[in-house]
Amino acid sequence: MKECPIVEDLLPLYHEGLLKPETTEWVEEHLKSCPSCSALASISSEPILEDKIEPVVDHEKMMAKVTSKLTLYQLIFVGISFFLAIRTVIANENFGFILPYFILGLVIYLFYRTYRLVMLIAFLPVFLWFLGTMLYSIFQQTDPNNSVSMMIFDSLYGSFLMAGIHLLFAILGATVGLLFIKLKESGDV
Repeated sequence: MKECPIVEDLLPLYHEGLLKPETTEWVEEHLKSCPSCSALASISSEPILEDKIEPVVDHEKMMAKVTSKLTLYQLIFVGISFFLAIRTVIANENFGFILPYFILGLVIYLFYRTYRLVMLIAFLPVFLWFLGTMLYSIFQQTDPNNSVSMMIFDSLYGSFLMAGIHLLFAILGATVGLLFIKLKESGDV
């Protein structure tokens, strides 16, 4: 019949009750007179049984694996930062730390996309290393004319200043990483 394709197209709307009353009446009359459309209507009105799909990967194992990889990367970054801090102390008055800390900040930002971790990884190891070396030298050379509290304050100040300089170049690298990400997202790169 000519109406069969039209009725077949209207069956989903018919089962949902979305047809106008006159159209619903027309479809029902056609279903009474056409056995093939009536069979199709009875099949299409039955709900489809959904098979439950089991996930292929165990979520907890996958997250544990990802967490362990991220921890490894963080340890590598902190190790690199400590190595750079040691190298800076050994090569005193050498500005060879600028490029490595710029790159360290860039890579950390591209990996984690947060300034907080850049600041933590670039600042803390350098601060601790400088503080440790300065305090060690203070206790090796005790000068009776200087108070210990003043020397400790000077050590804290010097460590903070040196770590801040290193942090500055890491922040510059992270800012370049941020700009690179923004350019990439806008589609210009």
